[in-house]
Amino acid sequence: MKKINHWINGKNVAGADYFHTTNPATGEVLAEVASGGEAEINRR
Repeated sequence: MKKINHWINGKNVAGADYFHTTNPATGEVLAEVASGGEAEINRR
């Protein structure tokens, strides 16, 4: 399964938590996407 991390300050950064994104027509899980919050927004 494809895993999509954060892109912070020009670097690929793993997230602490991930959620699944799905194809609404089939319900197939397409990828795990990193969840972000205030800490990621303010990271430099």
